[in-house]
Amino acid sequence: MKYANVDETKKKITKMPKFNMYEFFSAACVAFLLFVFAILTISGKDREYSEDENRMLAQSPVFSLSSVIDGKFMDDMEEYLSDQFVFRDSLVRTRTNIDVFLGKREINGVYIGRKHYLYEETSVYNESRVKKTTDTMNAIRARYGDIRSYVAIAPNSSEIITDYLPSNAPVQNQTEQINQVYASLEGFTCIDLCSPLKNAEHPENLYYKTDHHWTAEAVDIAYTKIAASMQLEADSFIHSNLAVTNEFQGTLASSSGIFSASDTIYVPTCPADIMYRVTYVNEGKSCTTVFDPEKLQEKSKYDVFFGGNFAQIIIETNSTSDRVLMVVKDSYANSLIPRLIPHFKTIVIVDPRYYNDNLNQIVEREQITDILWLYNANTFLNDTSISGKLS
Repeated sequence: MKYANVDETKKKITKMPKFNMYEFFSAACVAFLLFVFAILTISGKDREYSEDENRMLAQSPVFSLSSVIDGKFMDDMEEYLSDQFVFRDSLVRTRTNIDVFLGKREINGVYIGRKHYLYEETSVYNESRVKKTTDTMNAIRARYGDIRSYVAIAPNSSEIITDYLPSNAPVQNQTEQINQVYASLEGFTCIDLCSPLKNAEHPENLYYKTDHHWTAEAVDIAYTKIAASMQLEADSFIHSNLAVTNEFQGTLASSSGIFSASDTIYVPTCPADIMYRVTYVNEGKSCTTVFDPEKLQEKSKYDVFFGGNFAQIIIETNSTSDRVLMVVKDSYANSLIPRLIPHFKTIVIVDPRYYNDNLNQIVEREQITDILWLYNANTFLNDTSISGKLS
């Protein structure tokens, strides 16, 4: 039996690996880039808000011994560096494009449909939550039995524009959900918006591609149905819709990081002989228009209607009508309310998400004759502010 030479064995054991210039250069490049990115991130000015993501960004955490001990400081610092990382928006968009290219069809609760349509995740019907809401609405209706009460819940785009939904998207049947809500209300005139929107000649034009709101075409259809239910003379006021921007990229684009399309926003004109004043109650300011053109220069261009959402707004008009309308609403109502202005002496707008005062005082002080509850299905089914604040 032959044995290996001891000296040769030692040489094999002590032999050093060869220097790999490629691996060294790659590691050096990565380290250099990380160092540069870190310097740029630390030295750059922190951003408070991301227009692409439509959210506030984490700010530099305050150092304290207690926050270091319980780990909160490091968690906050990690979130801060993630939000303030240089070129973050470009990297997020690149990651999103890669995900879509690889076949991903749901990002952050947004479904990616065909023809650049983005769909909001639909709400599941929670009987307990909805019952609290409808019980509150029924109680208000019973308290003011002489006031005409109407409710109009609009379906979302997944219920109307079904041809472009991604395959097997887990959407809910909102027509059934809305009918279930209506069945639990007492003494209300329940306005069906699903049928006329479904029967529209071009349903693909009824919702924005990049946002969860409905468009001017959908508003026209809904207004006609609401006006008929409220016995308003819709044909007596001629209006037109004017395009104010074609660069709208809404909340669904921001949530998903997909900016492959833009939408056009139209605003309705008001009859020339109708004059009105808009008062933002909590803000203590007034103006003579329901539109805020400055919002067209910002990311949230849908806020051109009223400048956004506020707790309470009062519109006083020179209409010959003696009816006073209260609209309890979400943001879907913002683009429809301008169409109602010629029909009422006063319109009081209440958004329960921001409203914290006494609703009874408004009803009595303004001598309300009509109440319209106007929501979209997703917001209504998730709402807790009606029962929490108006009960």
